[in-house]
Amino acid sequence: MTTAAIPRLRAAPPPFRCNRLLLLLLTLAIASSRASDSCDWSGSGLIDSSEHSVRPVRLDKCWAGKVRWLYPRGALRVVFRLTGANGGREFRVCLKPDRLDGVRVLLDSAPRRLIAVYDYQSADGPAAPLRSRCFKSVGGTAAFYVEADKTSDRSGPVRFRYDLEPLATPVPELFVADNLDDECRPCTVEEMTQAYCTSSLVVQGTIVGVSYDGDVSRVRVMPTKAHRLPPEEDDRVQEEGRYEKPMTITFGRGCRPAVGPGEFVFMARTKFDELALRCAPRLEEWRQAIKADKAPGCILAS
Repeated sequence: MTTAAIPRLRAAPPPFRCNRLLLLLLTLAIASSRASDSCDWSGSGLIDSSEHSVRPVRLDKCWAGKVRWLYPRGALRVVFRLTGANGGREFRVCLKPDRLDGVRVLLDSAPRRLIAVYDYQSADGPAAPLRSRCFKSVGGTAAFYVEADKTSDRSGPVRFRYDLEPLATPVPELFVADNLDDECRPCTVEEMTQAYCTSSLVVQGTIVGVSYDGDVSRVRVMPTKAHRLPPEEDDRVQEEGRYEKPMTITFGRGCRPAVGPGEFVFMARTKFDELALRCAPRLEEWRQAIKADKAPGCILAS
């Protein structure tokens, strides 16, 4: 009886050892190359960046999102546009920084003209609060440079949020919205109906309190009737539609709302985790507006 030969087993090759830094860079490169396809962008200054390079970032997929830049070097040129049905339309873009260590943000307002939006943060003591800033597009485009400080050893990360809102009427010039009273002018009938149909919150109510905080006014509104509420406000509705607590809506800095008699229709949207006003006509004005205008696909009510 013969015994079958036992095949020799080859030793397994030694495991491949990857440099951890190289693996990190590869991961960041893949993430940043795909980030432009989503609402958020994330990248690193360690990849294909020098002190003189400008990296393009295009954000035109969503109405809101985040930008995160690790180890900032050189600069980013962040471009916002509306696409699809709103392509080419003018819009308002708002930036809300969470952290801007070692960088400054410049508005590319015209050829060879840059306007400082956020300057370099001082390394001495606690950083000053970074408030949101809003701008209008020109030709359906708004662009910003995020420039790293060559002389600073503060290396981020840089984080800020953005929010886009299409405008009902074309505006030829660009301006810093918190320096003018554009957000406080009365809404046209077209703007009222658009805001009514697209706002996340529509309520009738009265103003019961006002406070001022830097660039914004905060108004406490006691609702008397809800047309539309975002999920986070549903708990304010008590039995039989009564409201026990007021809600807070933010206005632009130039607005000076006051406590007093009269009922308004407040139309607001969620922006940077707060309710931001879009239109607030008096109830009588709103009732006249819905008699004069009809919004396709949206039922107007008072």
